Amino acid sequence: MLKIHGVPFSAHTRKVIVAANEKSIPYEVVPVVPLKPPAGWTELSPLGLIPAIEDDGVTLADSSVICLYLEHRHARPSIYPADSRAYGQALWIEEFVDSGLAPHVLRGLLMQRVFAPKFLNQPPDEALIKKSLTEMIPQRLAYLEKILPGDYFAGGAFSIADIAVACMLINFRFAGETVAHDRYPKLHRYLHKLLARDCFKTALAAEFRAADSVGGLDMSLHRSLGHG
Repeated sequence: MLKIHGVPFSAHTRKVIVAANEKSIPYEVVPVVPLKPPAGWTELSPLGLIPAIEDDGVTLADSSVICLYLEHRHARPSIYPADSRAYGQALWIEEFVDSGLAPHVLRGLLMQRVFAPKFLNQPPDEALIKKSLTEMIPQRLAYLEKILPGDYFAGGAFSIADIAVACMLINFRFAGETVAHDRYPKLHRYLHKLLARDCFKTALAAEFRAADSVGGLDMSLHRSLGHG
């Protein structure tokens, strides 16, 4: 059985879990807290990051690599567009989220507001929080709002692009922020439509208890969906 190492409420671990759910791949989540990894962790994840997987003798790290691997191993249903232009767009949106938005949501907000004070005994970097909220995140959300063509980001169908975007926006809520309907109306509608999809409902229900136990995470989105 596929083993997914990470914490299920991590945006990048959730990306792999949602992909596995969409493809109906059986899996086991093996809890790994990156701030306190188990012995030998870098054997599975050389960069020390989550997620990593074990699957029939294969070990891989990095959510994007893992999702591509799962696509090749379990081709249907596909989470990558067949059309080359749409395929490229899906990969671009995933990369935009992982490299352009994630650092400011995860390190700029969640790390400062929750994990640094709670687990590292460090005060939040208020200047970094302010810069993330006023300079970095708004322009990236505005870009996604501008280019969202309809119900999905690439090829008119659900894809890895949508998994990446929604997973990061969920963690944006964990940090106490919302995708405001008056400022980002398309993204607001898009997110709530995606969260009604079974692959997300299953993932969010399963991660609720672990996320809630952390303390300090904004659980209002999960509770609004009937979890907890």
